[in-house]
Amino acid sequence: MSTYEYVGLTSPGQLGVAEATIPEPSEGQVLIKVEYSVLGPFDINNLDRQFHVPQYPYVLGIAAAGTVAKVGADRVISTCFPPGNKGFQPYTVQPRNVIAKIPDALSFEKAVTYPDNLVTAYFTLFNQLSLPEPDDWPSKKSPVNNPPILIYGAGATSGQFTLQLLKFAGYTNVVAAASKQHEEYLKSLGASHVVDYRSASFPGDVVEAAGGKVAVVVDCISLPKTFALIKEVVAPGGKVAYLAPFKAESGSMIMVGGEGELLAEAPSSVTSGFPEGVSFFSVKTFLYQQDERLAKTLMPDIVPKLIDIGVQPNRVRLLDHADPLTRVTDAFELLRQNKVSGEKLVVKIGV
Repeated sequence: MSTYEYVGLTSPGQLGVAEATIPEPSEGQVLIKVEYSVLGPFDINNLDRQFHVPQYPYVLGIAAAGTVAKVGADRVISTCFPPGNKGFQPYTVQPRNVIAKIPDALSFEKAVTYPDNLVTAYFTLFNQLSLPEPDDWPSKKSPVNNPPILIYGAGATSGQFTLQLLKFAGYTNVVAAASKQHEEYLKSLGASHVVDYRSASFPGDVVEAAGGKVAVVVDCISLPKTFALIKEVVAPGGKVAYLAPFKAESGSMIMVGGEGELLAEAPSSVTSGFPEGVSFFSVKTFLYQQDERLAKTLMPDIVPKLIDIGVQPNRVRLLDHADPLTRVTDAFELLRQNKVSGEKLVVKIGV
């Protein structure tokens, strides 16, 4: 049988080149010849902390873009969530319901920014937080309940998609907490106001921008310090969704060395003291397939529709230099040094 090489984890904390056999898709599956994949916080936690790594060698990458290899030659993108097959390899087999066709005019390197974070944003807003979805996209009117919403970490790639979905769903009172350097860009994506997350007057700035305390919060960073700030601006009975894992005892989204701990749920030490009746939702995107409707429609039907109506891809930091192992090594170094801001790290798979 034919084989291929890929860059992955060969042992705890070690990157290297491994070999695998080109798989045969079963019924309901598709073999994708992968051109580009992505690397981000989940992957660096795989490498540095053995987070959700069941065995070695281990494949990285929770998204893939390429062409269908066995049946037809459709251009596609795919989520590649564990425990299934991952995306950072020349070939990956995926179920049909996690694959979306993409337009010919959309490049693979831009397209691959959609799957993981657009799915995360949709799942967070319309499943976990139960916000009303429009009958059709884009919505021609605002929802009856148009609450003030705070997106903390709106400049992050997941935050950018969250803003866009809210805009196309008709929500108009959306405050983005981010670096002011991204202000104009985030407003173009749907933020009505941008508040500097570093501001000493952050709570007052948010309340002033929103016209009161906010009813809904999406925390794309999930740190003790973000919860401390959110506590000051969320209204009683409000909802706070945060993207798992929660980084306990950490001051950064990218945890280096032995700093902190990755938790599935925020501990009571950070959720205590919030206003009465606030609900918390730990968003574990890998579980979106437990929703029967989303499992059947989110990637095959909804994602192409959102691309078609104008949901923009993330900005790309493309690594296509040298050889694949060098690209991956350099990508992780950029993440560790916190040199990626408002961009998706996209890596070319082939030589």
